[in-house]
Amino acid sequence: MIPKAIEEMLRYDPPVQMTLRIPTATTIVGGTEIPAGSLAFILLAAANRDPAQFPRPEVFDVAREPNEHVSFGEGIHFCLGAPLARLEGAIAIESMLEKFPRLRLANPENKLEYRGSMALRGLSALQLSIR
Repeated sequence: MIPKAIEEMLRYDPPVQMTLRIPTATTIVGGTEIPAGSLAFILLAAANRDPAQFPRPEVFDVAREPNEHVSFGEGIHFCLGAPLARLEGAIAIESMLEKFPRLRLANPENKLEYRGSMALRGLSALQLSIR
């Protein structure tokens, strides 16, 4: 389930929340005109929670099928490092679970605290227990 869990982690809470594009030609997206040369902020995290694409988008579901998130971009802008990132994630999670099979959140009731960045998302700390 680790590969599916990684895909759901990428969809549910992607490390890159948004990206920037500058269209070379005037473009219409969802009925809104984006003039050529203007800055367009693409909210990848919002796209990954689109209820038209993902049934129950607010639910973390490792069995989600299909899971066609856009956390690594799309088309000519697709991240070349995506396979490496997925492999690194799988190796890290598998190694951690093998070494610490009883790994848990130290206090599941605590609210997760994130670093203050609009573009890159990450926890400021994650307290774990091996009880």
